Amino acid sequence: MAKQDNVKLPETGMATFHGSERREDRFALPFEIEVSGINSDGEVFHVAVQTRNVSQWGCGFLSPIELKKNDIVAIRVAVPEGPLAIGRPPIRFQVVRAEREGNEWAIGAWKMEPDDAWGIELEKITQPQSGGVLLRRRDGGDEADESEDE
Repeated sequence: MAKQDNVKLPETGMATFHGSERREDRFALPFEIEVSGINSDGEVFHVAVQTRNVSQWGCGFLSPIELKKNDIVAIRVAVPEGPLAIGRPPIRFQVVRAEREGNEWAIGAWKMEPDDAWGIELEKITQPQSGGVLLRRRDGGDEADESEDE
């Protein structure tokens, strides 16, 4: 078998690889996002919610819609009103955590695409949440992870 020196994963593969083991800061940064998808009854939904925290590859938020682990949703930063507002395209996220919290669902979502979801440099506008760096293994098991909202 020939040796391949230039093996490169496609961009979607890189996102999957990055999701399997990551080290990154989370930032307690609330801003409005729009979450769209299809609920368990097969109906399309679109809700505007506030993030609880964000990182380069994920976010945590409260959802009035029940989402389940491994659901796929489209998330984008809500567009401010005004003639100079520039909308960002939605990006696919996978739900990695969904827990009932009162009348809502605490959701942790993981970005499935390498594109920039937030359009801001997180490190320049706020400090990471306490706990700093975390490591998550997504190997298919239901191991508890070290994260709260993401």
